[in-house]
Amino acid sequence: MNRVTDAKEVILTSDTTGENWSAAVWDPRNGSLLSVYKNATALGHRSLQLLSDSYVLGADATRPRIHIWPLNSQLPLPNIRLNTPGKVNALTCTPNGSYLIASVGEKLFIWQTCNGRLLVNLTRHYQTVSCLATTKDGSLFASAGEDGLVFVWSLYNALNDARCSPVHAFSNHSLPVRDLHFGHGDARARLYTISLDRTANIYELGSGALLVSLVFDAPLTAVTVNVRESQLFVGCITGEIFQCNLHEPPRGVEHHVTVSSCEESAMFQAHKSNVTALSVSVDCRTLLSGSTDGAVHVWDIASRQVLRTLKHKGPVTAAFFAKGFDNFRASVLKPRLQVQNLQRTSDDGGRESVVEVISRGRNSAEILNLESYIEGSNDSRGSDQMSKKLDDLQKEINKLKKINAAIYQYGVTHILKKIVDDS
Repeated sequence: MNRVTDAKEVILTSDTTGENWSAAVWDPRNGSLLSVYKNATALGHRSLQLLSDSYVLGADATRPRIHIWPLNSQLPLPNIRLNTPGKVNALTCTPNGSYLIASVGEKLFIWQTCNGRLLVNLTRHYQTVSCLATTKDGSLFASAGEDGLVFVWSLYNALNDARCSPVHAFSNHSLPVRDLHFGHGDARARLYTISLDRTANIYELGSGALLVSLVFDAPLTAVTVNVRESQLFVGCITGEIFQCNLHEPPRGVEHHVTVSSCEESAMFQAHKSNVTALSVSVDCRTLLSGSTDGAVHVWDIASRQVLRTLKHKGPVTAAFFAKGFDNFRASVLKPRLQVQNLQRTSDDGGRESVVEVISRGRNSAEILNLESYIEGSNDSRGSDQMSKKLDDLQKEINKLKKINAAIYQYGVTHILKKIVDDS
């Protein structure tokens, strides 16, 4: 096993066995195993997550617990117990790592990671929630599952009102939703959902409109798009992966995509069974796919050929590209945040909570002293530049006032005089 190198991107995977490790990090350039995360059990389906640039998370496949490892260590984070109210069915976290969102049955739970407080418990689904995702800025998150419903929530509203309603509620799917994915953007991003009803739906979150619904010949189990959102990739229960060009969308809302009508080059064929995970590299050249056949394939998108295969001992539960953070190869972890034990019940008493702030080399006394911080943040050169800019703006205002006065004087002495003379 090699140590994590200077790779800009790495691959994270997990499978159902957890025999030698719970999760692993791979080099996409050569397929070498870089590091593993041990001393835990197998992780649940698509529960493997990165918590900011500091930790790896994964929900236990059978017990009500979330495992956590520092990025640079094979051993779990000591003295931290992330116990949950029940077995976690889906797990995600905000990009900055501040909030952890998990589903237990049909309920959604949101924790604040820095103090472990259970902030809210949302109940809107009728059956088990199996899919969770957040927008790239963390302002919205989506939930979907066995009831075929897709809800889009405002994180701000959820944290401030436990009885809040979803921003959007989509009921277009008639069978369980198996995966969902947010495109790039904030509240106006696109949401991609796929279901066992053989449809892939694309929604625009600004208006809540269904842009297009693609109907395939087989039930769908995984979805992703490239960074440009020009190519859509969907995985089927039969093992095929379809590629759709979003720059040439169909004219109607509903479009049937059949195997016979698809070009052979638009299909990726190597898996023998259900596709469980899809991910595209940041340069849009490489596709990653995981399957219940125990294989993770790294594809060249242009040629649709398998570049290399990462073999696992059981069905793959997660596989995705991640940024090659410095903490992967750091001898001493430098976390952006602290993690505390999770509450299993909500604290309705409103007790005071402690939030630990990581200053990353800054003097804490200097930061907490407002006057000192302001004085230190505004050096003399910055003040001189600001004064000069204000002087220039004032001169420009005076110049415009003179021009305006001249235009007014001309109008009074010439235009009005001409009107009086004509009358």
